[in-house]
Amino acid sequence: MAALFEEPKPPAPKALSAGSGEAVSPITTSSIPLHFNLKKSFPAITTTISLLQKVPETKDLDALRALVPVFVNCLNSILDSMDKLPKEVCTGYNYLHAKSTVAFFRAMLEGHIKEVTDANVQSDSKRTEIIDKTMQFLDGCMSATKDFFQVAAQELIQLKPLPRPPSGAELEDFEESTEEASESPVSSCAEDKPSVPDQQTQSEKPPPERNAADEQPQKAQKPKFSLLRPLSIRRKKKNVPPEGSSGSSTLVDSDPIKLKGDYIHVSTTIRSSIVQFPDFIKEPIPNTLPHVEDATEIWKDRNGLVELATLKALVRYMTSTASRGDVEITDIFFLCFRFFSTPTEVFGAFIERYDEKPPKGLPPAEASTVFLYAKMRIAKLLFLWVELHWRPEEDGDVFNPLMQFAFTRLSKDLLKEASSKLVTALHDRACAGEKGRGMRVERTVAHAESKIRSESLVCKWEPKDKKAMVRGDFAKVNLLSFNVPGGHSLLALQLTLFLWEKYRVFEPEDAVRYLMVRKGDSTEPTTEVARQVANFMSYEKRLHRWVMDSLASAPTTEARTELIEMFLDVAQHCHDMRNYSASCLISLACDRPSVLPFLSGIKISSKHEKIKAMLSEFYTGGNNHFRAYKDALQNCHCAALPGMMLFIGEVARGCGSGPYEAHPLVPGSRLINLRRYRPITWAVRAMERCHVPFKIQRVDYVCDWFEHVLAPYREGTEMEWENRIHAKCRKM
Repeated sequence: MAALFEEPKPPAPKALSAGSGEAVSPITTSSIPLHFNLKKSFPAITTTISLLQKVPETKDLDALRALVPVFVNCLNSILDSMDKLPKEVCTGYNYLHAKSTVAFFRAMLEGHIKEVTDANVQSDSKRTEIIDKTMQFLDGCMSATKDFFQVAAQELIQLKPLPRPPSGAELEDFEESTEEASESPVSSCAEDKPSVPDQQTQSEKPPPERNAADEQPQKAQKPKFSLLRPLSIRRKKKNVPPEGSSGSSTLVDSDPIKLKGDYIHVSTTIRSSIVQFPDFIKEPIPNTLPHVEDATEIWKDRNGLVELATLKALVRYMTSTASRGDVEITDIFFLCFRFFSTPTEVFGAFIERYDEKPPKGLPPAEASTVFLYAKMRIAKLLFLWVELHWRPEEDGDVFNPLMQFAFTRLSKDLLKEASSKLVTALHDRACAGEKGRGMRVERTVAHAESKIRSESLVCKWEPKDKKAMVRGDFAKVNLLSFNVPGGHSLLALQLTLFLWEKYRVFEPEDAVRYLMVRKGDSTEPTTEVARQVANFMSYEKRLHRWVMDSLASAPTTEARTELIEMFLDVAQHCHDMRNYSASCLISLACDRPSVLPFLSGIKISSKHEKIKAMLSEFYTGGNNHFRAYKDALQNCHCAALPGMMLFIGEVARGCGSGPYEAHPLVPGSRLINLRRYRPITWAVRAMERCHVPFKIQRVDYVCDWFEHVLAPYREGTEMEWENRIHAKCRKM
């Protein structure tokens, strides 16, 4: 094995000087990669690889059938030779796992080539398909072999003793050198930018010139895996996704779908993330025939989205390629399964699916791929459950079974990272105790914050009644003094922050659960979450009533005209900064039936007529379930404040249908009605995205003034306030 792994000679150590200003790190054994010399150790396999690379051009199946067994024999010889490494290396977990991965792809290659016969080749397209699939299996073999050698090299490195630490003067010089380097860090961005002579000062020193001789050792240390490159000449370059925030809410790059928006799609959402879940299935997943029980246990709409299903069929759907076009199904299931099932029953359904055999009639290679894909999907879904959707007060019963499954089943069947991610997520939930809910909201907020600017929005305009407002003498404040551009901005910014502080205190999932059982305004909140939601809705009502009352209380027509134009300007500012709650409430107050007859004779400017029409179309146009409003929330990638009226309507639309329905072709059956849970899931996810904080500098005296002017509008029913405002309008 000496020829297989060659340890390069380390470069001669440089003299350490305190005045050099350069941090010099000692050369350790772990920093010297072991070179893999495949051409020198096993020339037979390199010759076979060269011949196999020509097959896609010649399309010679006879050569393919003859060369693959030779390649497999060479691979077996390499694996046998590797067993001569030290016992500590060969018995290591990482070594055995990497070796089993090579054996897995080797078995898939052998199984595929045995099925290649002249009878199977009836056209050129079939011949090309067979050759391409063989090249893919060869790619997998060589990639796994490369990883295997890297693991073996790392295991060998770990066996070598650590270098002796420097002593005496050398240690002092080294410490001084590293201290100088730490005191003057240089960013990588600064190194990449060219220097501008006009902007250099005398204190700046030009970068030290690099000697080509100094770079030679670095080039010599790069391991050479040129012969381990993928074999398929048709292999496409992989798309490298852009890096996101480390706190991204989207954890799993589960399916090759381009997801839009930041709503469940933070896939850029929950299904797609910078925290990649391990996936070692490189070849395409074959489309299998529907399960025999799907005919009576699942019903889809014309777009292929599930509408009705049993729990067993729903789990089967989520763990197959059939769900690739349904980007919302994972969130729908984990947010709503507790309404129609229990965590124990759901965990049992996943285990049953995990143990299910692949469909009959598939070639061995495709059957293995389908089988492996289902196991990987189950591992991902269990990880998502624990990492994002966990509710300890309800899911605690399956904690230990999940941990045992990860250790005893996943760790043996899949990559180490698949089981370790699930175990780590379970450990995080256990450490958090009763507060250990899933990190769905935190990930969503962090993902959005990574895309927005960090500086706060500030309005420097000050009202002329500032001194009175600071003292708390709010009776002296004239509302029309804010009717200037600076006043509009100040009111919009502080009103946005004022309402968002009430909105952020409750958990969206708990809030939607409260809305599902709420019976109108007469429902008395009995839980903390219910009181928090009711408090926010109370402030929304107060704002709406205050605007109407201010218009009705205007002493003259001119004052009423000025007020309505000012409120429309503030509503537009709120809309522009995505404060949809205040914008909607203010614009609707200007069109309220109780005040509209008294405003019809008022002539506002054409600019404000356009603002009024735009806001009316956005919030009420066409009675299409607030489609423009919902699209704005779905496509928003930054802070936003929605109104509860939207979510009340969406939850009511979902709860309008029952939790179960019969299959259209099977009268009397009882299937889960997903049409009920899609709007509910949308409401939860939209409310969670709106937990992204606004970057607004708080002006306390303005927020205190809002608290004061809105206080009188808390009590009373809608009918009482309608009559009161109508009476004020008639007096003018």
